[in-house]
Amino acid sequence: MKEKKAVRVLFILRVILWILAFAATLYWIIWSFRLYDMGMYDVHEYSSHLRPIFWRGFLSSVGCICLSLILRSISDKIKKRTPRA
Repeated sequence: MKEKKAVRVLFILRVILWILAFAATLYWIIWSFRLYDMGMYDVHEYSSHLRPIFWRGFLSSVGCICLSLILRSISDKIKKRTPRA
């Protein structure tokens, strides 16, 4: 019973992490279009403004996905340890 609850909590945390990864990706995509709307058509100016936003969103997404995969392995170990009813 305790193991099932732990697996369920880990699954909920993984879902939250995937939602955060999706939100971080949307964040830099929206800023990409927003920079064009602000009138930045020069490639160098555009990239110098987008680069910090992109890396913040990209690293957040990758971090969330990596944490989710770590939680998945923990969940799989818990499932292996518990006998099926």
